[in-house]
Amino acid sequence: METNDPGTSTANETALSEGPKTGPQCKSIYETVTNRILTQLEQGRIPWRKTWTSGLPKSLTTGREYRGVNILFLATAEHTSRYWVTYRQAIRVGGHVRKGEKATPIVYWKWRNAEDIKKLREKTGKESFAPCVPFMSAVFNLDQVEQIKRPDDDVPQLPHRRLEIAEKVYEVMPDKPRIEHSATHHPAYAPSVDRVLLPHLSQFESGAEYYATLFHELVHSTGHSKRLNRFRDTQRDLIEQYSFEELVAEFGAAFLCGFAGFENRETEALQAAYIQGWMTALKKDARLIVRAASAAQRAADYIRGKLPIEPNADAEPGQAHD
Repeated sequence: METNDPGTSTANETALSEGPKTGPQCKSIYETVTNRILTQLEQGRIPWRKTWTSGLPKSLTTGREYRGVNILFLATAEHTSRYWVTYRQAIRVGGHVRKGEKATPIVYWKWRNAEDIKKLREKTGKESFAPCVPFMSAVFNLDQVEQIKRPDDDVPQLPHRRLEIAEKVYEVMPDKPRIEHSATHHPAYAPSVDRVLLPHLSQFESGAEYYATLFHELVHSTGHSKRLNRFRDTQRDLIEQYSFEELVAEFGAAFLCGFAGFENRETEALQAAYIQGWMTALKKDARLIVRAASAAQRAADYIRGKLPIEPNADAEPGQAHD
């Protein structure tokens, strides 16, 4: 398994990329993920509201889209390309990372097979283990790399094309909730009647803003029992449930906006209403970001009509490794 060159990332990122993490080390990965997002929120920014006009971020070597929490990580980086490589991958394809460039961390999961679990049981005497363990690695954007030609799709989508894609996303969603438009100023999803309530298109500043709002409510609708049944969990208190579900909808909408190729702009009203609440929830539970991003990815996949069927497809792909 390839790790990144020690000189290409910060000391903390390098240490985290050296191998599988369990126990306290595993906990540190979740804390690292959460702290990166908290830093942005404390500065008054909502990192997942920055998306790609050319589409979701991709691995240059595999061509696969990054998923879940990795989209959030890469959204905090101020780069124009959607493509990313590790230090060694850049060299392998004939390029090199410019001196002084700083890597961006990503998370991926290694799934344990039956043999792995058997060895762990023999070693520890325990019976139950998590099905996968997280690693951290580091990647560079093509903006930071020289002598590598950008792929043809690494350009912004034309404005009319973005709206066509957004409309297609809605069209392909299986078993859609009923959409009702009215002169409301409060978009919402009502699980009891499986209905999305939206303002009229003319009330939005742009088509992109309309679809960003629609995507947010559609992600909520995937929690219904006849879809992904995300609302079945009643173990958390109401405030925790609300914070989690709102993060899922926020992340899922960001993933869908990124796929369509338009920005989901933040507003002062959104910042004032939610940032403090998100910060409180994230400080309370370091795993909240990863859980919400995973649920949001599954919701976005459902809406796009592409839920993975293989058992480990919901995990973050290890695109940073060959």
